[in-house]
Amino acid sequence: MVELSAFVGQIVADLAAARTNADYFAAGISERYHADPFVKGLPVPHYIIEDVEVDVPVMIVGIARTSDEFAAQRDEILEMVREKLPVYLLRSFKYNFVKEREEEKRKESEKNRSREKLRAETNGGEERASGDGEEFNIEIPPEQLDEFAASAKKITDDMAANVKSYLDSYNYEIIKILDLSDDFREKLRREIKADSATYKKNVRPFGSDEAVQRAAKYIGNLMFFEFKKIMRSSASVQVDINTVKMNEYATQDCLMHIKMKIKEQDLTLQVESDGEGKEKRYLSLT
Repeated sequence: MVELSAFVGQIVADLAAARTNADYFAAGISERYHADPFVKGLPVPHYIIEDVEVDVPVMIVGIARTSDEFAAQRDEILEMVREKLPVYLLRSFKYNFVKEREEEKRKESEKNRSREKLRAETNGGEERASGDGEEFNIEIPPEQLDEFAASAKKITDDMAANVKSYLDSYNYEIIKILDLSDDFREKLRREIKADSATYKKNVRPFGSDEAVQRAAKYIGNLMFFEFKKIMRSSASVQVDINTVKMNEYATQDCLMHIKMKIKEQDLTLQVESDGEGKEKRYLSLT
């Protein structure tokens, strides 16, 4: 027994391997022709596969899907949450901390400019040049980074427990990725908001509910793609391709014929430069 997808894929892969072997064989012939003055001017024989028609009888044995696979995916999801989430959280804490401190400094700078303008108007002098576009170099103290890391760990532990509870309470065969990610995003928003409230105001990383919402949405979107990688369909069609065995117990009624028409398309490696010394390589149909 083999998976139908593996069987069909192997047929296509074998045809590609056949073309590869033919190309290498033609290359070897060209070298021998070049070294022999009697055949040096002759064209090198080379053949391409314009199209191939394949008609293969297979017998469907069943659909493979086990509860063990679901349990493995659940464990993989929990492991991924514990590994990825603290990294995303710490990054978000640092980013928002810097943005909050920059905003505070910007507001203070605007107040100073307003006072300077009022003083200039009162004294009949000239207003000082505007400070628009000024930059604020915000550094995060090491002890603050440690506090952020502790918050990221606590939130991750709570979220891992939430995800486990979610997965344990649903029929895993019909769980939808969007449902899981939506639930994850909302619970993450509540966790970040509750944790942020424990910080002193002057070092609070999220200064508003909108900032918390943006962080939860951003991290939630990242986690959605992580969930998608893991929650792939584990079901597979199992087929029997043993023709001798088929003759023993199979009838035409239980056979499925795979009919494929495969046409060769050549790929060319394209190399483009962006003008800064960097190259972009990709395969293109010719």
